[in-house]
Amino acid sequence: MKFLGKKVPKGNFLLFLSFTVISLCFLLVLSTIRAEKENNIKMKNMYTGHQKSFSIINSDDDEQWTEVMPDIIEAYDNFAVYVPVHDDEILMRGLYINGEVLKPPIISGKYFDKATSWTDEPKIVLGKNYENDIYENDGKKYYKYCGQVFEVMGIMGTKEESRLNSMAFIDFKSAVGITGINTGYILDTKEESDIMDIGSRISDDFDYPADVGIILSGGDGNSGIAEFLSGKGIMDTLYIMVLVSFSLSTLLVVFIWFRHRKGLFFAWKLCGYKEYSVFAEIAKKFYLTAGVSYCVGLGLMSVISVAAKDITIAVPDVLKSFIMTIGLGTIILMLCYLLDKKARS
Repeated sequence: MKFLGKKVPKGNFLLFLSFTVISLCFLLVLSTIRAEKENNIKMKNMYTGHQKSFSIINSDDDEQWTEVMPDIIEAYDNFAVYVPVHDDEILMRGLYINGEVLKPPIISGKYFDKATSWTDEPKIVLGKNYENDIYENDGKKYYKYCGQVFEVMGIMGTKEESRLNSMAFIDFKSAVGITGINTGYILDTKEESDIMDIGSRISDDFDYPADVGIILSGGDGNSGIAEFLSGKGIMDTLYIMVLVSFSLSTLLVVFIWFRHRKGLFFAWKLCGYKEYSVFAEIAKKFYLTAGVSYCVGLGLMSVISVAAKDITIAVPDVLKSFIMTIGLGTIILMLCYLLDKKARS
């Protein structure tokens, strides 16, 4: 088979096509998942969709969260407690986050984590619409709110106009200092099943006369079938089926690629090549073909992202898809090599 005037072995050409398609598939899946996550964040105003509101009343100890929160942190991962701060000009929330619940698109800097959201040093993450109100001092960025100076950790937002661009988050202790402990809160968890347990623990840990008003009755919940038939369930299943299909086809192509090299392997053996030298030569040609294929797939993805504005590609997508492509390629290479070696022995 000739390509650009040069003779290309049929096995190499099939391998090239296979890895081009699978790298493009990885890029499409990752960019789609990222876009879906960002859309959910924008639609649900930085909540997962199964959050619970609660309030604290009658507490006469403004430091009671300092006693309660460590107990919750020790028992549970992946939850967030938000403190809405009423403001007519900016959508402000206090935040404590443990683990990974939701992370907004960050333009620069970083988002809150366990340490920075539970601190005595006021910190803030601003929407990009407020970037012009930031000032610098000694190489650090600051923003003044309610007479208090906050260190700016990061700028969040999206390219298109969204509510996220006009939001801001401050650390939990600063927010409670502004609102007082007797105020409204929102508990959010990565897993919906954790809401009940964490809510019950918060309610139990606040000492009398403090009262935590949270409704702990469960909803109808989703059956396994209902969850599978949901939009997210269908899309996740589709992604898995596509990747499995391409993986199996690539496995077959690589095995055919080995079969086309039977004469070459025999010649190497006659020339006294050791087994590891044979594998090194195979791997060199294999990874070269896979690398070129990935670059072509990335080029096709760039063309698609230009033609379809809803599909965008980001640096993390490129890095993750490259690792996934090479990782899958390595697994397939090792499997086919072992199978071929067994067939030759």
